[in-house]
Amino acid sequence: MEDFRDRRFGLASTVGFACSLMLTWEAFLINFGVGLPNGGPAGLVYGYIAVWIGFVSIFTALGELASMIPSAGGQYHWASILAPESSKRFISHVTGSICIIAWTAVPTGAVYVAGSILVNAVSMSRPGYEPQGWHVTLIMWGILLICAILNTWLGMILPVLEVFIGIIHVLGFFAVLIPIAYLGPKADAKSVFVQTFNVGGWRDITLATLVGLKGIVGAFLGTDGVVHMAEEVANSSLVVPHSMLFAIAINGVLGFAMLIAFLFTAGDLSAILKSEATYPFMPILEHVTQSTGAAIVFASMIAIMQACCGLGGISSGSRMLWAFSREQALPGWRWILQLNKRTSVPFHSISVIVIAAGLIGLINIGSSVVLNIVLSLLMEAFFFSYIIPLSLLLYHRVNGHISAPQPGGDPKGFVWGPFRVRGWLGIANNVFALVFSAIVVIFGFWPASSHPTPSDMNYSVAIFGGVLMLAVVYYLGWGRKHYMGPLAEVQVQVQVQVTTESVEQQGAGESL
Repeated sequence: MEDFRDRRFGLASTVGFACSLMLTWEAFLINFGVGLPNGGPAGLVYGYIAVWIGFVSIFTALGELASMIPSAGGQYHWASILAPESSKRFISHVTGSICIIAWTAVPTGAVYVAGSILVNAVSMSRPGYEPQGWHVTLIMWGILLICAILNTWLGMILPVLEVFIGIIHVLGFFAVLIPIAYLGPKADAKSVFVQTFNVGGWRDITLATLVGLKGIVGAFLGTDGVVHMAEEVANSSLVVPHSMLFAIAINGVLGFAMLIAFLFTAGDLSAILKSEATYPFMPILEHVTQSTGAAIVFASMIAIMQACCGLGGISSGSRMLWAFSREQALPGWRWILQLNKRTSVPFHSISVIVIAAGLIGLINIGSSVVLNIVLSLLMEAFFFSYIIPLSLLLYHRVNGHISAPQPGGDPKGFVWGPFRVRGWLGIANNVFALVFSAIVVIFGFWPASSHPTPSDMNYSVAIFGGVLMLAVVYYLGWGRKHYMGPLAEVQVQVQVQVTTESVEQQGAGESL
């Protein structure tokens, strides 16, 4: 079995990698128009705090799993090891299929947004220009080509590049924050922390705010991309969980600061609700800075950061696909599994993710609405992939099946890694992470208004349900005949067995 040999990523590059996948302050600006109608400024502020806490809880629990079982497979690998013997192959295969769908959608969505922002920036400078779907698709392909080159032939510089992207992510925050805080109009605190909107016509503001959380949740997605890089991370049992929490802390602070600054300086928020702009943050930046050129520069910078998110998404998605192919879970797994001899990166799995994203981008030529519907399953796919292993982890920790690491002790059973939350606090955090995930999944399926028209419906429940059914049918028809579970787990068991046999033989020799 082929494997990664060069663990090129350290803590700094891994934190930069996670930050480039989340891009919370940039994603908040992009999704500003999603949460504002349902909840208003107050809903955005308090919803952001709640979502931030929820993601800290989720990735603390996922960090425990990553510390116990550091693997590029991530969620499906954990599900296989923790699930009952009778259903572990089925559960892990379906989880892996969901993860691959999610990590194909990540780079697709990132480069689509990058291309869409760029054509809207051109439209700001040239009012006569009308953006077309194929314009965005061509830009997507150009970005995907650059990302493919950086992930393959220039793969050896990726760790350094991720550190650089992380620095630009932080510096870009100040480049946008300082001008809007200094130049923008100042709103009173009541209009930010008390004012609410219920444009969707829900029965109360609490329900409206829950429906509007999707935009904030989307700004925190992607942190677990680090998990799928675990086999290229030095000391991954500690570095992977620590890097996820460091990234959430950094991005959470930057995102919250940008949220408060933007709400205080955006001007008349009710007028923004009536705007037909694709990305409301762009005309707001133009109004705040009183300069179309400055707004275009800021928007282009955010587009570039989205392209960097696509770069990281391809890296994580390809490793996830590579790991799943290692388990013979996909047709053509031998070809997908091959590594580049010079750079030791999974060249073929990277190519599959890039080509898939490029093909999905063709949908935009016909209708950007259809593409957005396809990408809407992203959030549900991620959270389902969290719920499955976290539920299994909770079961085992409540029943005391996971023991503390003991040097020289019996290796049988489940053993905690060096990163864990001890005792009842760990159980409480595990339960909270599951409850939060369930709430996000439920309200992620809701439309933006209480009486939606067919064009305003949220079709993600139908799409995700269809994808889930296809994953089950695929397993029953092909996967169950070939997929035996994670090979890394089998190797560990074989190694323990061989070691035991050697000890027994040695003991027999001594007795003679």
